[in-house]
Amino acid sequence: MSTLVLDNGANFAKIGYSHEKVSVIPNCQFRSKTSRLKTFTASQLDEIKDPSGLFYILPFQKGYLVNWDVQRKVWDHLFGKDMFKVDFADTNIVITEPYFNFSSIQDTMNEILFEEYQFQSALRINAGSLSAHRYFHENNSELCCIVVDSSFSFTHVVPYCRGRKMKEDRVYTEVRALAPVEYQVSVILPQNPICYPWEGGKLLAENPDFEEMVVTREDYEENGHYVCEEKFDI
Repeated sequence: MSTLVLDNGANFAKIGYSHEKVSVIPNCQFRSKTSRLKTFTASQLDEIKDPSGLFYILPFQKGYLVNWDVQRKVWDHLFGKDMFKVDFADTNIVITEPYFNFSSIQDTMNEILFEEYQFQSALRINAGSLSAHRYFHENNSELCCIVVDSSFSFTHVVPYCRGRKMKEDRVYTEVRALAPVEYQVSVILPQNPICYPWEGGKLLAENPDFEEMVVTREDYEENGHYVCEEKFDI
């Protein structure tokens, strides 16, 4: 069983199998002034000779996935024979979504992943949670961290403690004021912050408890959106 990790950002999609390297690909479609009748998708940007006159068609607006037609075409391209050649019946997917995502968007994503593509199982998760997972994996003596997720549309500051997302946000000064003086509070910038959440997803896919985190297609077909709401901590 393969696991595909997709950090589905509003600007770039960071995608790859958990046993391979990540690819960073534009999450959009393009049209150029010279080829208005032809639409280019994601990595097909390389085919455009003059990128200075591009029209961008984005699936995200104001940080939320609203144009499903464009997103489907991007995913069709990424999952298809020219890119990752996904065998959906034998593939799990770890896919990111924004904090405070709307339930209607979550429901639509469930339907597309399970009913249209028919992935074997799926895990919807915040990119910040994947970053925290990687951080704790690399710093297993640390109990808490704050993830500053500064992306294309939003910046979220979210505390994690013992691997779990804290429900009340705290800024750095508040944490410093609350933390005992004997504890060090530091800020770390990863070498490759763009792909840091994806690397966290790669590690999560190798976690012994991964099968307990996902929702299988069988679970979804039996229980619908309810099982996703119960299992995914968004």
